[in-house]
Amino acid sequence: MANLQHIADRIFRLVDAGHLVAGYSASMGALIDAYGVPPAKDEDPDFHAWVDAVPGSAVEKLLVCMVRAGTWEDPKWLAAWIKRDQAVACDG
Repeated sequence: MANLQHIADRIFRLVDAGHLVAGYSASMGALIDAYGVPPAKDEDPDFHAWVDAVPGSAVEKLLVCMVRAGTWEDPKWLAAWIKRDQAVACDG
């Protein structure tokens, strides 16, 4: 199970320090919204279950792919990404 709070704290700290681009903050915010806690408006139950089932490294890979693709405002991209084979590289 990925610890989304721990990942978020680290990502926001690294963005604030200038070590990561702002896209990481936007992506992390989108993931927090998608994870949600019922009855959160943006909650995605499939994403919530995925986060609960994967290690933190999978969420970190997702963040990198979101930033590379610039898709932090695209819930369809997120849904497609969590359903695909996670062993493949980011393809944008």
